Amino acid sequence: MATRSRILAACVLAIGVAGGSGCGPTLPPPVEKPAPPPGPSPEEAQRAAASKFQREIVMGEVARTHPVLAATLDRDLPRLQAAIRRGNVNEIRKDMHLGPPLREACRIGWKDGIEELRRAGAKCLGDSRCEACVRESAPPPSGG
Repeated sequence: MATRSRILAACVLAIGVAGGSGCGPTLPPPVEKPAPPPGPSPEEAQRAAASKFQREIVMGEVARTHPVLAATLDRDLPRLQAAIRRGNVNEIRKDMHLGPPLREACRIGWKDGIEELRRAGAKCLGDSRCEACVRESAPPPSGG
């Protein structure tokens, strides 16, 4: 019986050594990069070009009729300063759902524009989010 248990122990040891050496960590399979998404179809490209053209026409009209608002939307500080001198700082464009320039400057997060418009006397015209934005961007009062 001692022989049988020695043989069994030797077999278990041989299987353990063979199995342990063959089951080491393996490298993961190479990751394939996904194919780039296909470009827009010709119809989508044409629609995008037409939309861009229409947006340029509309913004050109806004720039002509509401220069302060257009300069605010473009984030163009020198043009905004020039437009403020000759324009209305509280102009709105209801047909395009554009509020006063100060509200639009708050909406896009343009701090320089907010400060410039506040110096020129621009108002939020009752918009609570705009008023909160103006309070946050206001310089802290200087203590005496």
